[in-house]
Amino acid sequence: MGNRLKPILYLLILLIVAPMLSFAAGFDALKKTYAGISGLEANFHQKIYIASIKKVREFDGEFFYKRGRGFLWRYTKPKIKYFLYDGKYMWQDEEDKTFVLKERINKEKTRGTFFDLVEDITKLDDLFVLKQENMVGDMEVLELAPKKEGSITSAKVWIDTQNIVKKIEIQEFTGNINTIEFSDIKVNQPINDGKFIYKPDKQKEIIER
Repeated sequence: MGNRLKPILYLLILLIVAPMLSFAAGFDALKKTYAGISGLEANFHQKIYIASIKKVREFDGEFFYKRGRGFLWRYTKPKIKYFLYDGKYMWQDEEDKTFVLKERINKEKTRGTFFDLVEDITKLDDLFVLKQENMVGDMEVLELAPKKEGSITSAKVWIDTQNIVKKIEIQEFTGNINTIEFSDIKVNQPINDGKFIYKPDKQKEIIER
């Protein structure tokens, strides 16, 4: 999987499973909340601070997740772009591209990464350790550190009084800071399975890799 996808997939890991840290004491309410989530949708606002040019890029979009079906991470501003995982393939499309990328996800090769964490959320502590837990206003803030060296050096997760993730901040070894805030969060509302099915665009070539 290309390096361009990895930061987004880690964000999705944290969105779906960060409250399920099995090694952290006192998270019984969080575990109960997220164990009962079969579907989730939300709007998001993303800011990426790019250290090399000292500028911030901003994006808006929407996210849909349904257990056993997959997820759709769709940008709406400044342009339409999406990542669709249908349980077998990852589809990546941008409005100004003439092609769509299709990648088969081999679960044997991705074992221990995001694609089986969706189904086995208790494995998050294989990847991260909980460094600190604080209250900031009415939000609980978790500071996480990866167990192995990689593109991510640290992460923070903000959780509200309803035990729902509202904000994520990820720092990368490049100095980049990726922040996402969620709004209009809906839990366990009906989500049409069609959200997780790729709909071919006859004007675009499908490139499989």
